[in-house]
Amino acid sequence: MELQDFIYELHKYAEQTHVLKDKFEKLSDTEKQLVMNAAPDSLKTPNEYFHPVYEWLENTTEQLNTHQDIK
Repeated sequence: MELQDFIYELHKYAEQTHVLKDKFEKLSDTEKQLVMNAAPDSLKTPNEYFHPVYEWLENTTEQLNTHQDIK
């Protein structure tokens, strides 16, 4: 049950990274710079989070499906 809850939250997180990426892309270059200047130094742009999060979700789902097939 905890794993299902985690995957549900990961799916929501992936959807939110997609929305944030889309909103960030619509900003002007000046607005993007303003937003990124306000971000902590270690924080990447929304574009850089989008793909790894979706890859994580896909890999987790694939592994779960493989694990269930073995049982």
